[in-house]
Amino acid sequence: VVIADRQVHLVEHFSGPKILLQKLGSRIVNKAAGTDLPDAASGFRAYSRDSLMLLNTITRFSYCMETIIQAGNKKLAITSIPVTTNPKTRESRLFKSTYQHVLKSAGAIIRAYIMYKPYVIFSAFAALFGVLGLIPFVRYAVLKAVGDDGNHLQSLLVGTVLLVMSFMSVIVGIIGDLLRTNRALIEDTLEHTKKMRFGLVDPASLAPLDVAERPAVSAA
Repeated sequence: VVIADRQVHLVEHFSGPKILLQKLGSRIVNKAAGTDLPDAASGFRAYSRDSLMLLNTITRFSYCMETIIQAGNKKLAITSIPVTTNPKTRESRLFKSTYQHVLKSAGAIIRAYIMYKPYVIFSAFAALFGVLGLIPFVRYAVLKAVGDDGNHLQSLLVGTVLLVMSFMSVIVGIIGDLLRTNRALIEDTLEHTKKMRFGLVDPASLAPLDVAERPAVSAA
């Protein structure tokens, strides 16, 4: 996969805040994908035929972020080359404002990241809620130790709710990881189907071997 670097600091119609947002977005995508691309939001790209067999876009907003995260998590070779851009001729048809673009791009990044590393997100939530949930109980124990006879029922209820949320985050993380495994198996099947459809694999060669034709396995 080759991604063109627009060198956003040289684009005339990009304002200062927009340049900063472009660079921030590239850093976030690189972090999620494990890549090092100077312009991850660039739509000027070239894909090899083999890479297209492995990539599957889900979002309806823009493929730019999602395909990088997919390619990074699938260990595809990604490189970047600097290019110059033409002057702006019209407004974007994908979004009406920079604010809308940021929101939709953030949603696409989070969705793509959760598809491949759900355990990271939900483990962080579980740890956060777990720590916050233990604080009221620790506080209650300390107050009891120093002789405070107050009930402190409200804080204990808050702590209980937070601990339940922590447990639920663990459960959702496990389910998400199972779905990630299932998605990987489905994508393997889809890749094979694509290759047969576009003539990269001969269906005749996929016929199961007869038992007599299979090589014998010697006992150790």
